[in-house]
Amino acid sequence: MKVFVNVLIIYLTLNIYAFWKGWKTLANCKNWRILFVAVFGIEFILYITGLIFRNHLPYTFVHFTRTMGTTWMLFLVYAIPFVWISDLIFYIRKKKAPPDWYQPEKEKKHKAHTFIFILLLESAILGWGNYNFNHPVVEQVNITVDKKGGNIDSLRIVMVGDVHLGYLIDKKYAKKYVDLIMAQHPDLILFVGDIIDAGINPVLQQHMEEELRQLHAPLGVYSCPGNHEYRYEAEEKIAWLNNVAGITMLRDSAVLIDSAFYVIGREDLKAPHRKPLEQILREQHVDTALPIIVLKHNPIDLNEEASSGADIALYGHTHRGQSFPGNLITDLIFEVSHGYKKKGNTHVFVTSGLGLAGSQHRIGTQSEIVVLNVQFE
Repeated sequence: MKVFVNVLIIYLTLNIYAFWKGWKTLANCKNWRILFVAVFGIEFILYITGLIFRNHLPYTFVHFTRTMGTTWMLFLVYAIPFVWISDLIFYIRKKKAPPDWYQPEKEKKHKAHTFIFILLLESAILGWGNYNFNHPVVEQVNITVDKKGGNIDSLRIVMVGDVHLGYLIDKKYAKKYVDLIMAQHPDLILFVGDIIDAGINPVLQQHMEEELRQLHAPLGVYSCPGNHEYRYEAEEKIAWLNNVAGITMLRDSAVLIDSAFYVIGREDLKAPHRKPLEQILREQHVDTALPIIVLKHNPIDLNEEASSGADIALYGHTHRGQSFPGNLITDLIFEVSHGYKKKGNTHVFVTSGLGLAGSQHRIGTQSEIVVLNVQFE
């Protein structure tokens, strides 16, 4: 409910301000005002209807309204600063120009040109961002672990984060993502949480297990929970992933794979009674002489994995801000918001994720899966 209220507040704030600004700008343009009101009114009614009655409406309608509404919000997020900059430029010109320079016709022409420029610029930006989202890259990372992995000399791991299956990331995307993962011929598939976006209804309605069950690797498919798994019906979603979708959910637990190495999945910060990593190692009787791979959704406190002897620590959550300037913000907040870092003897990687929460655009970031080519020595 808190997330729903926050989305609604942001949506209303952006729309109220943009409507007020546009209404003033079009004061002398009656026909444009009518069109302006119609666009805002139709968008508002459709999005709010889809948001409030999402559990009682057909999936296709909710998918359309969510796609439309989140794109509209991102459009306004960029449009409003552009309008401010344009107004500031016009104000400075007006102040510095001769007294007889200003004419109402000039201001009207300036606003018309500004509107057209912003529309074209944002169309280009959003088009580029949607292209980045729809064309995920495959990031290759080579890692050498200074331990022997039993009879296994090397591993090809596909790491996946933040798929966010739901109304926006639907079954069509699930199939596309599964095909991309399987095209890498992985020995092991590891998710780092947020496989499901919010409620489980759209996942069940679309029978997304039919796609996820196509994921297979000789050494298994594993995941830790993310914070979105804990939004609504947490236990039902995690049970569905584990028992129906065929993804083994590791919740503060460890699994020894082929007597060669361990994969440990940590609970998300939202989970009650979450255990420290040292306690998990002790209770699960983990042999630290073998390689240890830790899955943890949120990349806070990297020191815990490094100081506990993890050889590889994998994280998601950040989306690297998803769209500019979010990438700048996450780079400030997290020690690593995206990419690789060697911390002590621990190889750290934070993925920007495959899917998205919200608008289907990547501006200044990239959708990705990560192929970890691991060598044991």
